[in-house]
Amino acid sequence: MGRYISIFLLAIMIGIVSFIFIIPSLIGPDSVGEVDMVIGLLLILIGSFIVTQLFYIIDLLQKNKS
Repeated sequence: MGRYISIFLLAIMIGIVSFIFIIPSLIGPDSVGEVDMVIGLLLILIGSFIVTQLFYIIDLLQKNKS
C-alpha cells in the first residue's frame, strides 16, 4: 500500500510544480485567475487518484495471471 501512496504523492507534486511554475511562465502570470488555479488543482488531484488506481489495477491483474 505504501507504493501506491508514494505514486499518488509523486503525481500530485509533479502536477503542482508544473501547474504553478511551468504553465504561468508559458501563458503569463497575470492571466491565471484564482478560479482557474482551484479548478486546475482539483483536476490534478483527481488525475493523480486515477493514475494511482490504474497502477493498482495493473498490479492486481498481473497477480491474478500468475
